[in-house]
Amino acid sequence: MRKMKSLMPIILLSILLVTGMASAATLTPVGTCNGQNKVNIALDVDDATGIITFDITVTGTGLTTTIADVSKTGSIAANWMTYTASAVTGGVRILAAGGTGSGTTGAGNLGTITFTATDGTVDTETVSVAVNTVTPGITLTPAAYTPVVCNVCSEWTDVITKYNAYVAGTAAWADVIACYNAYVAAP
Repeated sequence: MRKMKSLMPIILLSILLVTGMASAATLTPVGTCNGQNKVNIALDVDDATGIITFDITVTGTGLTTTIADVSKTGSIAANWMTYTASAVTGGVRILAAGGTGSGTTGAGNLGTITFTATDGTVDTETVSVAVNTVTPGITLTPAAYTPVVCNVCSEWTDVITKYNAYVAGTAAWADVIACYNAYVAAP
């Protein structure tokens, strides 16, 4: 009996190690152009081990978004039992729980949000992520966002294409002018 008592802490520690250890991960918002005025923000995580719940807020400066612009696209847990978005000032709040990603290891993605530039061109706008809560035992640290430039009118042929779209009735004259101005401003 005495030998069993002395082994008890080792057995308990082994069980804790097998069932999962505390994990530290970095959550990085990564932008990809979606035309000249939209940017898709992927919420990339460098280590998804043990993440089964999260509550994060994603906001943009110079950007707008809606709840409909939030998706589980690329998610580490495509089948979250709960995955809801709600509007907050300047962005969205995402709550997820009960996902199948609880056993996932390695890098992953907690979802994607499409933002629209308020000035019509994605260039210097910023995005920030705040982690409200995450699975107990997990540390999820937000990283800085690197702005992307979505200039689809950097070549003269882009301006001609936009003009032809205007002639065909699929673009407004303001789009042609904006494209020309972007072409002129391009390095």
